[in-house]
This record gives sequence, structure tokens and C-alpha cells, in this order.
Amino acid sequence: MADTDLSNDKKPGALYLGTRVESGMRRNLRLGIAEGLVAMPIVYMTLPGNFIIAMLLTQTFPLSESMFGLIASLPAWCNVIQLFVVPLLTRRWSQKRIALVFSWLHLFVWIALGLVLPWVPVDDVGSAGKIFLVIFALSALFQSLVGVSWTSWIQEWVPGKLRGKYFGRRNRLIQFAMVLFLLLTGAALTRMSEMSPVLGFQALVALAVGLRAISIFAQHRILGSNKHVQSEGARDMKAQIKLIREQKPLLWLFAFGAAFGFSTGLFGPFFNLFLYDGLGLTVTDVSMLVVISSITGAVAMPAWGQFLDRYGNRPTMNVALALWIVPGFAWALLTPDNTWILKLLFASGGIFSAGFILGQFNLLLKLVPPEAKTAAISLNVAITSIAAACAPIIGGLLLDRALSMGFGKLTVYHAMGIAHHGLILLAGLVLLKVAEPKSAPLSQVVGAMRSTRQVVALVGLSFLVNYVFTKTEGKPKAR
Repeated sequence: MADTDLSNDKKPGALYLGTRVESGMRRNLRLGIAEGLVAMPIVYMTLPGNFIIAMLLTQTFPLSESMFGLIASLPAWCNVIQLFVVPLLTRRWSQKRIALVFSWLHLFVWIALGLVLPWVPVDDVGSAGKIFLVIFALSALFQSLVGVSWTSWIQEWVPGKLRGKYFGRRNRLIQFAMVLFLLLTGAALTRMSEMSPVLGFQALVALAVGLRAISIFAQHRILGSNKHVQSEGARDMKAQIKLIREQKPLLWLFAFGAAFGFSTGLFGPFFNLFLYDGLGLTVTDVSMLVVISSITGAVAMPAWGQFLDRYGNRPTMNVALALWIVPGFAWALLTPDNTWILKLLFASGGIFSAGFILGQFNLLLKLVPPEAKTAAISLNVAITSIAAACAPIIGGLLLDRALSMGFGKLTVYHAMGIAHHGLILLAGLVLLKVAEPKSAPLSQVVGAMRSTRQVVALVGLSFLVNYVFTKTEGKPKAR
């Protein structure tokens, strides 16, 4: 409905109120997209495992591998700590206030990072490591609190019926912006490294900080309208936990999050070693693969949003997960002579992982009880993060053990590829236990995939082009 649409059978006051509410909602949605676009650089760099911070901590400041690994694990551990901090904050503050306060604190940490960089001793690795450890620990903690509160807050201004389509569009735009950011950043850091690497990182941090400040100001202008916004703080933590324990589908979703986090984290971080040591790829080669995945994911995101809105999150996630993971077994066939297969794997992975990740986010929002939404989201993050934080330690020990037994690197990486994708598929079985209200049967979601024939053919899944899909008659049954 346009803001000027009027009907003669309603009172003028009601008409004005309805159009005003709709106009406010549209304004919130536009601000949500705009702030996400400009927040993207600093959000991306907040994770120490990305290639920008990895270059800072291992090339410009040559920290030891153990120190870098510790810093890279900080976000996961802070996601556990927030479980004990968030309940204390929600007793007095709204989710919007928590998000805004800790967004500013997070921004101040990055301002401090930019200012302190010239004073960090390059020749004293021990002191440099301690400085970066403190800075990134604070950054990870504040960002963890922002992530939980923001996920809870958006339920107040994004209508449930629009979430799939809205976040599909929002994520697509953010992903395109990220591709541009990564390409420009890589070229800028390469050029600046020849003159003054520290100055190059300072300029990058200054740009990210400036854009993030614009993002936070935009968030201040977003208004909430959910009637449950005040009811959550009125319940004590014990009552909220009891309410969460009564939500069986939500508990199964927690279990799936833990299983998926462990299975992906066990060997997932070591696939870069596979690319570098096993296949002999360069940093440029790997970055281009990431760009391919980002582009295909961004293109596919709006379509997944429509699937999620129409057929439900869980059945769509099951289809997306299978189409994402099954081609991944081809990692066991890779050699330095057939690395062209990686382009197909990353392209298809971008398409289908986009649907799975978006569905996982929407399903969590759908299942959390409004009276305990922040506690539920916080608990989900903590459970998933515990598994994700422990898994790489175990995976590294297993790989070291296999290599010490005399197996070749490529052989070990091939076995790792099979185990990695097999475990994720097993974790997907837990997702089948999640009962989602008003979702379509799994077969109907597969039938609806016929509209993506041309897309999947481009990434090598040509068997889907000639497959004849049929659609179940009647309306989707509620589950």
C-alpha cells in the first residue's frame, strides 16, 4: 500500500495512523539496509581470522602461530562469556540500548587500535602479542554483545512475514559491498606494504571507523514497535530459562547448532592449509575463490528469501545443506593439476550456503519465545560457540597425528575433506528433528527448485537441468 492510499470505509484517523505506521516501517527497513552496508568493513575485520588481520598479525607484526591462534579463537570464547553478561544487561536496558552502547564501545576499541599501531614494537613479538591480545579481546567481547542484542532487537521492527525476503535483499547488497571492499583492500594493502604497512592499516581502520560511526547514527534513528519489548526484562532469568526449556523445537535447534558448529569447526579452518600446502595456490588464487563464492551467494540470496517465506525455513535449509555439502566430497579428488574444480565448488557453495545461513537465522527468530528472546539467542550463541571453539583444537591434533604417522599431506587433506563433509551431513540429521510451524513438506521445496535450473547448471550440477520436478497439489501442510 502506498502512503497516500485511502479507503472510504475507514475513519480518517485510523487511515492516517495506518499509513504512518507503514511509512515508519519502511523507513526502518531502509535504515537497516543502509547501516548494514556501511558497517560491513569493521564487522568483517573484527574477526581476527580474516585475511586482513591475518596479514597484520603475521606479516607486519610477526606473531607466533600459537599467539595468532589464540587471538583468532577470541570471538568464540567471548560468545560464551556473553551468556553470563547479557542477562544482567537486559534487566535494566532494552535490546536497542545494549546494541548501541556496545557498538560505540566497540568503535572506541578500533579507534585505539588505529592510534596505537605506530607504537607497537615490531622487534618485540612478546609485547606486541600482549597488546593485540588485549585489543582484540575487548573488540570480540563488545561485538559479541552487539551481535546478540541486535539479533533480538530486529524482531521489534522487521515483521516476521517479511524477514526472509528482507534479509535476503539486505544480505545480497552487503555481500556485493563486501566483494568491492575485499578487492579494493587487497590492492591497497599490497601497494601500501611497499611504503609503510602500518600507515596502510591505519588508513584502513580510519575508513572502517568512519563508516561504522555513520552506521551507529543510523541505528539510533530506527524505532521499535513490538509489544513484547518491555515484557522480557520483567521476567527473571530462572523464569526465562524455564520458558526456553518448554520450547522443544528450539532445544533441537540448539542441538543442531552445536552439532553443526563442531562438525564445521573440526577441520574447516584447515582447508586454507589444503589450498596452500596441498594444492600450491597463492593468496591471490584463494582470494578470487572467496570473491566467486561471495558473488554467487549475493545473487542467490533474494531467491532464497522467497523460498524461506513461502515454504518455511527448516525444509529449505535441508535442501540447501544437501546441495551445498554433497558436491564438497570432490575435495577428495583435488590435485595441483585439477584445481579448476575449485571454482565450481566455491560457486555452488556460495549459492547454497546462502540459503542455509539465511534460513538458520530466520528459523531462530521464529522459534524463540518473545518473552525470553534475548536469553534464547544468547544461549544459542554460547552453545554453538563452545563447540566451535573446541573443535579446531581437536582437529589440529588429529591432523598433526596423521602427518606424524608418515602419511602424505595430500592424502591427509583428502581424508580430511571426506570426514569434514560427512560429519556435516550427519549433523543435518539433527535438523530434521526441529519442528517448524506452518512449513511445507521437504518434497515440495525440492519441487519448487525447478526455477533454479539454469543457475545450478552454471556450477556443474547439470543433472538438475533435465530432472522433471513435480509439485504436490494443495496447500502446504503445517508441521
